[in-house]
Amino acid sequence: MKIHVIFIFFVVLTAPGSFAGEAPPLRILPVGDSITQGGRADREEYTYRYPLFGLLTDAGVHFDFIGSLKVGLQPNATWPDYKGKPFDPDHEGHYGWKTAAVRDKLAEWMKTYPAPADIALIHLGTNDQNAPDHTVAVVEPLREMVKLLREKNPRVVVLIAHLNFNGGAALKIRPLVEALAKELDSEASPVKTVHMYQGWKENPKDPDTDTFDWAHPNPKGQRKMAEKWFEAMKPYLGRQQKQP
Repeated sequence: MKIHVIFIFFVVLTAPGSFAGEAPPLRILPVGDSITQGGRADREEYTYRYPLFGLLTDAGVHFDFIGSLKVGLQPNATWPDYKGKPFDPDHEGHYGWKTAAVRDKLAEWMKTYPAPADIALIHLGTNDQNAPDHTVAVVEPLREMVKLLREKNPRVVVLIAHLNFNGGAALKIRPLVEALAKELDSEASPVKTVHMYQGWKENPKDPDTDTFDWAHPNPKGQRKMAEKWFEAMKPYLGRQQKQP
C-alpha cells in the first residue's frame, strides 16, 4: 500500500506542466474577418494562420492560438498537419464582418478563452472601405478593442495590420490606423502596425498575384502575410514569461 501511495504522489508531482516556474504557452489571438477565418472548401484558403503556425513551430515557440471559433467558412474545409503536428484551429476571424461588429462581440468571446491573449493579431477594415466615415467605422472600434484586450491583460501586445491593398479607401484608412497605433502604443502594452500592403500584389490577373480574387490571399499571399506577422512578433516572443 505504501508503495502505491508513493507512486501516485510521484506521478502527480512530475506530471507535465507541474514544474514550478514552467512558462505557459504564448497565447496568440488572431482577430479579423474572412482574411483571418478562411476555410472555403473549394480552394486552399488556409489564411495566414497556417503558415504562421509553421513559422512559430519551426522557431520552437511554445504557443497556443486562441479564439471562440475552430472552423472556416465551410464546415467541411480542413487544414493539413504541419510536419506531423496537428494545426491549432482556434481563431476569432468572422467572414464578412465589419470592425464594429467584431468589437461588439469581443468581450463575450473573450470569456471563452483559456486565458487572456499575450499577443493579438488584428486584421480588420476590409469590409469597412465603403463606410462614409472611417474614423467611426474602423478607428474607434479598434481603439475600444485595444481597451478590452488590456482589461484582460495590461501587458498585451496588439499588432494591427494595414489592409492588403495599394489603392482605394485603404489609402485613407492607413494613416488613421497608423495615428491610432502611435497614440495607444506604450512600453507596458505595445501597439504596432504591420504593413501588409508592402510588396503586395492584389490583382488576381497578375501571374505573381497574392490573392484569389483581389481580397482573399492565395497560398503565396498567406505565406507573405505570415512572414510579416512573424517579423512583427519577434520582439515579443516569450513575453508570457514576464507576466506577474
